[in-house]
Amino acid sequence: MPLARLVAASLLLLATATAVQAQEDYPFTGEWECDGAPFVFTSTVYSIGDDSYDVREVQEGSDGSYSLFLSDEVYITLSDITADTLDFSSSESDRTLSCRRY
Repeated sequence: MPLARLVAASLLLLATATAVQAQEDYPFTGEWECDGAPFVFTSTVYSIGDDSYDVREVQEGSDGSYSLFLSDEVYITLSDITADTLDFSSSESDRTLSCRRY
């Protein structure tokens, strides 16, 4: 019986690690400099400086952009994503920021 529990626990850890890796495997994930400010994007958190916001949902657009929903009314859009650059816009602003990966 202990071997069966060990195998089950190992499978659970592997499944959890795979799910976390899959969540983090977006082209926008990482640390960015956007118009002079430090930004961090993951599938679960968006940070600018010392302020962090929980990401409730990530949706991929048909054009390769991603919308990160922070609440029912507020979202950010990351577009024109390459290995080293992306554009950031917020539903709360008309401004688009150009970002470079650190």
